[in-house]
Amino acid sequence: AEIDRVFKKVSEGVETFDGIFRKLENTENINQKEKHEQDLKKEIKKLQRLREQIKNWISSSDIKDKTPLVDQRRLIEQKMELFKACEKEMKTKAFSKEGLTLAARMDPKDKEKQEISSWITRTVEDLSTQIDGLEAEAERLQVGLRKNKKSAEKYERISTIDECVQRHKWHMGRLELILRLLENGNISSEQVQRIRDDVEYYVENNQDPDFAEDEEIYDELNLEAEEELYTVGMGEEPQSSHGSVSPAVSNAASAAPSPARKQTTAQLYSVTAQASLNNSAPSIAAKLANAKTPAPTIAAVPKTSSKTSEPTPPASTVATASNEPSTSSPSKDANKVSGADQPPSTALADLIATFETAKQKARTRHELGQYQQMLDQGCLYLPGSLDAERPKQYIPKNVHPTPAYYPTTPSPLFDNPLLFDKLSSDALFFIFYYQQGTYQQYLAARSLKKKSWRYHKKYQTWFQRHEEPIAITDEYEMGTYIYFDYEGAWCQRKKTEFRFEYRYLEDAELV
Repeated sequence: AEIDRVFKKVSEGVETFDGIFRKLENTENINQKEKHEQDLKKEIKKLQRLREQIKNWISSSDIKDKTPLVDQRRLIEQKMELFKACEKEMKTKAFSKEGLTLAARMDPKDKEKQEISSWITRTVEDLSTQIDGLEAEAERLQVGLRKNKKSAEKYERISTIDECVQRHKWHMGRLELILRLLENGNISSEQVQRIRDDVEYYVENNQDPDFAEDEEIYDELNLEAEEELYTVGMGEEPQSSHGSVSPAVSNAASAAPSPARKQTTAQLYSVTAQASLNNSAPSIAAKLANAKTPAPTIAAVPKTSSKTSEPTPPASTVATASNEPSTSSPSKDANKVSGADQPPSTALADLIATFETAKQKARTRHELGQYQQMLDQGCLYLPGSLDAERPKQYIPKNVHPTPAYYPTTPSPLFDNPLLFDKLSSDALFFIFYYQQGTYQQYLAARSLKKKSWRYHKKYQTWFQRHEEPIAITDEYEMGTYIYFDYEGAWCQRKKTEFRFEYRYLEDAELV
């Protein structure tokens, strides 16, 4: 029974798709073509969800005769191919000369990179569509469980769906990262091309019973290392003028990094210590003043800042301070690292004074630069003799020489709102479409709304109810409407069974 219902939905969806496609072929209006294309996209999305359900049934061993299922799946796939061809034709017609010329000039490597990027985008969309279908199936199973809570098969299927959705999302994350790296030039098209067949196999056959997933698809791209570089790059940026950089250092110390990462941690510590002299001095000074026993870490800061070519000693110092706090006293570690005999309090005071001095110099230099820039900008716009004239309130769009006795400004009568209430609808439409961006256009729209006309933001035209709607919901209303055809014949036309969605209704209050 459920299969018959799905088959009925498929036939209805295909019939609707064919009807919209015929309208798309018969119309010549660009706006109407775009609207029909969007409608086709909605219908093909519905058919794709039904296709995922049919594919699940085909892969199931409970159904013996799978010929009708295969036929329905092929029918949907034919409509998908037809939609892809239609979408390509629409884009080619709109940008035929520019697009063909650009394709001829494009470098083969750039062309291959663009093709790989398009494939990744399509693959992510296919996975997203599969997720929608799986989630819809899970919702149906949840509804069935409310009636029969003892169905172990449904529980097992829901668990399988959850695992599949999580696996899809993981693959989508990998593909989006690959797309970002490809656009930034961090990986080549050839590297992505080598994993393309494996990814396509996963997308097309992940619901088959005998499907075996290759968990090492992305290993040769070394995505973990790229993610680590992105993370380090983000950590090196100072967050704000009052931000703190010490959490990054403390996290690096407490994580007990492997020998391969010690140098990276030390370099990050050195870079952030140098960059924070001008940007983060207050927060660092406050942390140094409030800390109880940070002498080893603090003593390492000036040494690391002065010798950036030797990052290993600060890294070992940080590790010693975090991992062995009880084996040596803070004063001994401070003397060993800094080589000075002064107590920790004196070192703290000197370091804070150094930070404050650097901060004050940077602030003074920045303020002087701002004043100089403001002065230069002001000198560029010194007032002249012509600036003393009164500004012209009206500037004609189409200047034409006329006799002196002709008026040079519009009559103030057209600023009176009462006049617009007496004009006909055709006159108001003319003012609205040919006086755009003026006060008169606002008054015309105000008068049209008083006459029960409503503006549709998507089609950019005015609609009026011809009769009471046959259906009204929270999102739309459907019925017969009169609309003004401003592009074609400049007349009012009637549209039956039109669905007016409220999200496209211009409902701003005009007073």
